[in-house]
Amino acid sequence: MNNVTTERSAKRLVRLISIALYIASLTQKAFCTESNCGDSVLVVIFGGIGMITGGASLIWMANPLILISWFSIRNVKASLIASAISFLTAISFLMFDKIADNEGGVYNRIVSYEAGYWIWVSSITVMLLGNIYLLLLHRKVLKQQ
Repeated sequence: MNNVTTERSAKRLVRLISIALYIASLTQKAFCTESNCGDSVLVVIFGGIGMITGGASLIWMANPLILISWFSIRNVKASLIASAISFLTAISFLMFDKIADNEGGVYNRIVSYEAGYWIWVSSITVMLLGNIYLLLLHRKVLKQQ
Protein backbone atom coordinates (compact mmCIF):
# COMPACT_ATOMS: atom_id res chain seq x y z
CA MET A 1 0.00 0.00 0.00
CA ASN A 2 1.47 3.34 -1.00
CA ASN A 3 1.41 6.47 1.16
CA VAL A 4 -1.44 8.13 -0.79
CA THR A 5 -3.66 5.09 -0.20
CA THR A 6 -2.56 5.01 3.43
CA GLU A 7 -3.48 8.67 3.78
CA ARG A 8 -6.97 8.11 2.32
CA SER A 9 -7.55 5.08 4.55
CA ALA A 10 -6.34 6.96 7.62
CA LYS A 11 -8.71 9.85 6.89
CA ARG A 12 -11.66 7.47 6.64
CA LEU A 13 -10.67 5.61 9.81
CA VAL A 14 -10.12 8.76 11.90
CA ARG A 15 -13.46 10.22 10.82
CA LEU A 16 -15.29 6.92 11.34
CA ILE A 17 -13.94 6.45 14.88
CA SER A 18 -14.74 10.06 15.78
CA ILE A 19 -18.29 9.82 14.43
CA ALA A 20 -18.85 6.45 16.15
CA LEU A 21 -17.75 7.90 19.50
CA TYR A 22 -19.94 10.96 18.95
CA ILE A 23 -22.98 8.76 18.27
CA ALA A 24 -22.15 6.60 21.31
CA SER A 25 -21.99 9.74 23.46
CA LEU A 26 -25.58 10.56 22.52
CA THR A 27 -26.81 7.45 24.34
CA GLN A 28 -25.44 8.63 27.69
CA LYS A 29 -26.02 11.37 30.26
CA ALA A 30 -23.84 14.43 29.61
CA PHE A 31 -23.71 16.09 33.03
CA CYS A 32 -25.71 16.34 36.23
CA THR A 33 -26.79 19.44 38.08
CA GLU A 34 -28.40 19.83 41.47
CA SER A 35 -31.81 19.43 39.80
CA ASN A 36 -31.34 16.77 37.08
CA CYS A 37 -29.03 14.99 34.66
CA GLY A 38 -28.92 16.07 31.02
CA ASP A 39 -29.34 13.49 28.27
CA SER A 40 -26.64 14.04 25.67
CA VAL A 41 -29.02 13.78 22.73
CA LEU A 42 -31.25 16.49 24.23
CA VAL A 43 -28.23 18.66 24.96
CA VAL A 44 -27.24 18.42 21.29
CA ILE A 45 -30.77 19.06 20.02
CA PHE A 46 -31.64 21.95 22.31
CA GLY A 47 -28.15 23.24 23.17
CA GLY A 48 -28.20 25.80 20.40
CA ILE A 49 -31.30 27.37 21.89
CA GLY A 50 -29.58 27.51 25.27
CA MET A 51 -26.82 29.64 23.78
CA ILE A 52 -28.99 32.71 24.26
CA THR A 53 -28.45 32.29 28.01
CA GLY A 54 -24.67 32.39 27.45
CA GLY A 55 -22.20 30.95 29.92
CA ALA A 56 -21.63 27.20 29.78
CA SER A 57 -24.23 26.82 27.04
CA LEU A 58 -21.74 28.35 24.60
CA ILE A 59 -19.87 25.03 24.76
CA TRP A 60 -22.52 23.70 22.37
CA MET A 61 -20.53 25.44 19.58
CA ALA A 62 -18.08 22.54 19.70
CA ASN A 63 -20.73 20.49 17.84
CA PRO A 64 -20.83 22.47 14.58
CA LEU A 65 -17.05 22.79 14.76
CA ILE A 66 -16.56 19.02 14.89
CA LEU A 67 -19.02 18.67 12.00
CA ILE A 68 -16.89 21.12 10.01
CA SER A 69 -13.82 19.06 10.87
CA TRP A 70 -15.48 15.84 9.66
CA PHE A 71 -16.65 17.36 6.39
CA SER A 72 -13.43 19.23 5.66
CA ILE A 73 -11.12 16.25 6.22
CA ARG A 74 -9.94 16.44 2.60
CA ASN A 75 -8.28 19.71 3.60
CA VAL A 76 -6.26 18.51 6.58
CA LYS A 77 -5.28 22.00 7.75
CA ALA A 78 -8.90 23.24 7.81
CA SER A 79 -10.03 20.06 9.55
CA LEU A 80 -7.22 20.38 12.08
CA ILE A 81 -8.12 23.98 12.90
CA ALA A 82 -11.82 23.12 13.32
CA SER A 83 -11.06 20.11 15.52
CA ALA A 84 -8.59 22.11 17.65
CA ILE A 85 -11.11 24.88 18.28
CA SER A 86 -13.81 22.28 18.94
CA PHE A 87 -11.54 20.54 21.46
CA LEU A 88 -10.70 23.74 23.31
CA THR A 89 -14.37 24.71 23.35
CA ALA A 90 -15.45 21.28 24.62
CA ILE A 91 -12.95 21.09 27.47
CA SER A 92 -13.67 24.65 28.54
CA PHE A 93 -16.96 23.27 29.89
CA LEU A 94 -14.89 22.05 32.85
CA MET A 95 -14.31 25.67 33.87
CA PHE A 96 -18.01 26.35 34.48
CA ASP A 97 -19.70 25.55 37.75
CA LYS A 98 -23.28 26.46 36.71
CA ILE A 99 -25.48 25.95 33.67
CA ALA A 100 -29.03 26.82 32.67
CA ASP A 101 -30.50 23.32 32.53
CA ASN A 102 -34.20 23.92 31.95
CA GLU A 103 -36.45 25.88 29.63
CA GLY A 104 -36.88 28.62 32.26
CA GLY A 105 -33.19 29.54 32.03
CA VAL A 106 -32.65 28.83 35.74
CA TYR A 107 -28.99 28.19 36.54
CA ASN A 108 -28.07 25.17 38.62
CA ARG A 109 -24.70 24.01 39.91
CA ILE A 110 -22.97 21.31 37.86
CA VAL A 111 -22.30 18.42 40.24
CA SER A 112 -20.79 15.86 37.83
CA TYR A 113 -19.64 15.25 34.28
CA GLU A 114 -21.07 11.99 33.02
CA ALA A 115 -20.00 9.40 30.43
CA GLY A 116 -21.73 11.23 27.57
CA TYR A 117 -19.55 14.29 28.09
CA TRP A 118 -16.33 12.27 28.29
CA ILE A 119 -17.18 10.16 25.23
CA TRP A 120 -18.08 13.36 23.33
CA VAL A 121 -14.72 14.90 24.29
CA SER A 122 -13.04 11.62 23.24
CA SER A 123 -14.71 11.90 19.84
CA ILE A 124 -13.31 15.38 19.37
CA THR A 125 -9.90 14.34 20.72
CA VAL A 126 -9.70 11.45 18.25
CA MET A 127 -10.40 13.88 15.44
CA LEU A 128 -7.79 16.34 16.71
CA LEU A 129 -5.05 13.73 17.18
CA GLY A 130 -6.03 12.06 13.92
CA ASN A 131 -5.71 15.38 12.10
CA ILE A 132 -2.25 15.93 13.57
CA TYR A 133 -1.24 12.46 12.36
CA LEU A 134 -2.82 13.12 8.94
CA LEU A 135 -0.96 16.42 8.60
CA LEU A 136 2.35 14.69 9.34
CA LEU A 137 1.49 11.86 6.94
CA HIS A 138 0.47 14.38 4.26
CA ARG A 139 3.80 16.17 4.60
CA LYS A 140 5.60 12.82 4.25
CA VAL A 141 3.63 12.05 1.08
CA LEU A 142 4.48 15.47 -0.36
CA LYS A 143 8.20 14.96 0.36
CA GLN A 144 8.17 11.68 -1.55
CA GLN A 145 6.58 13.17 -4.66
